[in-house]
Amino acid sequence: MKRGKVAVALAACSFWLVSLYAPPTHGKLIVGLSSVNVAFLPVYVTEAKGFFKDEGLDVLLVLFNAGATNLQALIGGDVHIMGSAFVETLGGRAAGVDVKNFWGICNIMPFQLYSQPDFKSMKQAKGKRFAISRFGSLTDFLTRATLRHFGVDAKDVTILQIGSTPARFAALSAKGVDASIVWFPVTEIAKSQGYNKLLDLKEIFPEWPYETFAAKESYLAKEREQVTKFLRAYQRGIKYTVENKSDAVKIMQKYVKMDPAYAPAGYDEYRNSFPLNGQIAEKVIPVVIEQEYETGRIKKKITVEDMVDRSFVASSGKK
Repeated sequence: MKRGKVAVALAACSFWLVSLYAPPTHGKLIVGLSSVNVAFLPVYVTEAKGFFKDEGLDVLLVLFNAGATNLQALIGGDVHIMGSAFVETLGGRAAGVDVKNFWGICNIMPFQLYSQPDFKSMKQAKGKRFAISRFGSLTDFLTRATLRHFGVDAKDVTILQIGSTPARFAALSAKGVDASIVWFPVTEIAKSQGYNKLLDLKEIFPEWPYETFAAKESYLAKEREQVTKFLRAYQRGIKYTVENKSDAVKIMQKYVKMDPAYAPAGYDEYRNSFPLNGQIAEKVIPVVIEQEYETGRIKKKITVEDMVDRSFVASSGKK
């Protein structure tokens, strides 16, 4: 496997894959991405256009199928920077891991909750089966938050670990589950096939820190220069993404394997959600922390300051 190429890793083989690589020397970075996702388009563009190499960096992208697995790799030292849903770092921090979010990748709430045609309202949720990727993941949090929003106790439903969005939609199609949170373009497919849209999660979370870059505090302190180079290359990738739709769509199709019929619409949906200055949508974070604490999913309260390192936004975000 050549360095600088994207390595696609399922959860079962993620640690095996990254363990093939020796601990990094200067200039080498292993970056874990929690899913194959349009939200990471500027990352793919930065890699494809050689912007990381222009900064003297040898970057390996490792694609996981769940944020919980990506976090485990970060904790184990197999990944140095993780691109993941903010929520997926919360449990780690609350458990004592020195992980901090230091750059916003995508500030959008892209998820919708789709169900079987006869499941028409959350008033019918009790006794239903909801698909998530893994416990502790973003889909897990959002499913529980949705149930809570409608006054449904999570104990009154069945929450099943199914895997990636395509896997969850396959389970919905096979009637193995009653509902699942999905994103574009599966939302379009679900709608065209007659599944019922129970909820657009923007109604609950209009502002959302969807994907961020996170790393251990110890790594950020030790490798600040390298992280700054990484972000400088990434900012070039964002600029190129928003200014070159045709090329960005081609790169998206290569990395995300999206149907060409949906790719341009996917680009349009996400284009304005990539913050060039790295700003993380922090407003909702205290609410998320409070909900996770109240439900017992984290055992101690933490603060936004515990979760966010703003120093890179302050230094690199203004450039």
